[in-house]
Amino acid sequence: MSNIFRELLAQKNRNRAIDITDVAISKVPKTHIYGFSNEQNTYIQALHRELLKEAQKLNKEYHTNLMEVGILLDIHTWDYWKIKGKKDCTVDIKESVEAFKVLMNARKNQLMMMHNHPSTGTFSGEDFKTFCNNDAIYMMTVVGNDASVYILVKMKDFDKKVLAEYAQIAQEYYELGYKKNNGTMAMKHILKNASKYGIEYKKGRNRL
Repeated sequence: MSNIFRELLAQKNRNRAIDITDVAISKVPKTHIYGFSNEQNTYIQALHRELLKEAQKLNKEYHTNLMEVGILLDIHTWDYWKIKGKKDCTVDIKESVEAFKVLMNARKNQLMMMHNHPSTGTFSGEDFKTFCNNDAIYMMTVVGNDASVYILVKMKDFDKKVLAEYAQIAQEYYELGYKKNNGTMAMKHILKNASKYGIEYKKGRNRL
């Protein structure tokens, strides 16, 4: 099997929605984010598990495995707001009046946005746009339905101009023939070179 075929097969598997099991919820790992105390990282782990539980309930309610749930966390006060996913299997912060109000009025780098992905994949292009375009969002996390965790953190030299580069790379992949997954390929490139753009990217089940 060629390396290219293995990569495409792995990507296909990562993009396939899976059920949320109680075992997966129990195995969501604790994050180890620089600058946060052990208690704060444990709290983030608990919220990651909570959003998977909420998504699990919605999946049962709507007889699907595609529902998403979000949590907006104030990393100064440690208050949080849940955002219920919509029937079209997306999560929109505007669905929570309180959470949206907090986002609009928060100071720079005050918030952390969490949500689950029905697949085991990492951040989408839309996730990245939300992360970059909202100055109040300091960190964003994705929890896969399999308990995998991915984290984006803005560093001091972060510049939202990275979005223009993302768009350019996506266009280049499109012209190379990646008509349907050019955005995914561009996102993969950005994450692989995250530090170049003033972003810290952490992934997997290991110590984050």
